[in-house]
Amino acid sequence: MDITKLGKFIGALHRRFQIAMTHDLTLPEINASNANFLLFIGEYAPVTAKQIATELAINKGLVSREMTRLEKAGYITRTPDDTDHRTTWIKTTPAGDQACTTIRQIKQALWDQVLGDTSETDLATIYTHLAAWSEQAKRFDQSK
Repeated sequence: MDITKLGKFIGALHRRFQIAMTHDLTLPEINASNANFLLFIGEYAPVTAKQIATELAINKGLVSREMTRLEKAGYITRTPDDTDHRTTWIKTTPAGDQACTTIRQIKQALWDQVLGDTSETDLATIYTHLAAWSEQAKRFDQSK
């Protein structure tokens, strides 16, 4: 097997989903990139910008810009920590929770189209491998 094709397939899937998400999203100030941030916040809130950057492997500057956009649009709030003023906690607002529901529905519909004939057993196996590979790849973050 040509292992370089694995990266090509993963990259192509990601780009095609980003394009489809951009096309299907009609929420104000939400794009395919910050939709993923919003979903992460909705699932793990309260979180910090550093946690978002680390878990999603995204540049901290981009996270900061998108958090400003999402806050101005009313999808998130940022609250300074009372004990450590270097830390700001981020969580979704009710509008952010509604947006998360819409984003999940769009993502589900897209994945249903792609994975329609894939068995639950195969999906579970793929998921397990991808999760493990993602964890193993976190070692690359420490080599910077």
